[in-house]
Amino acid sequence: AGCTEGLFFGLSLLSLEEVVEEWKFWRDVDDDPATGANPALLQRMKSIPSGWVRCDYSNRGWIPLATDRVGNYLGVDINPGEKGAPGQVIVFGRDFDTKVVLWRGDSEFGWAKWLANFAEELETGDMLEVGNNDANSDDSEDDIGHESYFFDGGLSRNRGLKGGESQAIGIRLTGEYRGWNVLEALADKSVKKWKEAGVVTEE
Repeated sequence: AGCTEGLFFGLSLLSLEEVVEEWKFWRDVDDDPATGANPALLQRMKSIPSGWVRCDYSNRGWIPLATDRVGNYLGVDINPGEKGAPGQVIVFGRDFDTKVVLWRGDSEFGWAKWLANFAEELETGDMLEVGNNDANSDDSEDDIGHESYFFDGGLSRNRGLKGGESQAIGIRLTGEYRGWNVLEALADKSVKKWKEAGVVTEE
């Protein structure tokens, strides 16, 4: 079974069966004149860095591994553009006309290395914070995942100050990405890194 909530800030990590199901669903899109085979739509497709991902709406070589359950994914690309490399980790889906490479192609090790890098970035606290969830807080809409995924209702809660009430500890995007869609945040962070590395120079 897949990990339905929480991992990657609430994205669902797909099981092998779900990977196959999602991949098969998109094969019906490939030749759809309204989407995958729509010339006007295909003209809007882009890749960052340029030429690394094929400028398609859908592609047989994009393997979905985690999803927001509304048609967008983290996955690996085994059919890259002329400047890309097999195994690169990408963001793609119905809301992403611009496909963004999150990690360079590294054959079968690309996904594992991206996960390791992702874990290291979480430890720095650059994109998330841990704190008490307050239903009256202005930040409540930024909470990620579901409380039941992270906490068992017992030892993993902090005790409140009044009447022994417990308060759930929440995990949420923070800093400049507070309130962002998680896939958009990951894509934007990667674009900035490609620019810092000099790989992406265009505005």
